[in-house]
Amino acid sequence: MLKQEFHENGDELQLVNHINTDEAERENWKHLQEVGKGFIRENGEIVGREVARIPVEEAAMLEAMCDLDYLSFSRNNDKAAFRRLLKRFPHWRCSEGSV
Repeated sequence: MLKQEFHENGDELQLVNHINTDEAERENWKHLQEVGKGFIRENGEIVGREVARIPVEEAAMLEAMCDLDYLSFSRNNDKAAFRRLLKRFPHWRCSEGSV
């Protein structure tokens, strides 16, 4: 997290968290260059695929905001919601290809 600040709006206080995603973007871009399509192999067989890396701070922010796409993906493994999240947060992607 980069910084926090309070904003007063009448009788309400709003806490704003500023998150710097530069490091996550750099790491995911570097990983993308190394792994291509992101397939994970063991003994010559594909056992999984790493598509995205979601920074903990951003996941916590989306959870706290009750983001419907994030909640649907994290709780129900909804692939359509995951695709929408990748469109909104392209810096999460760390491999090529479709989801």
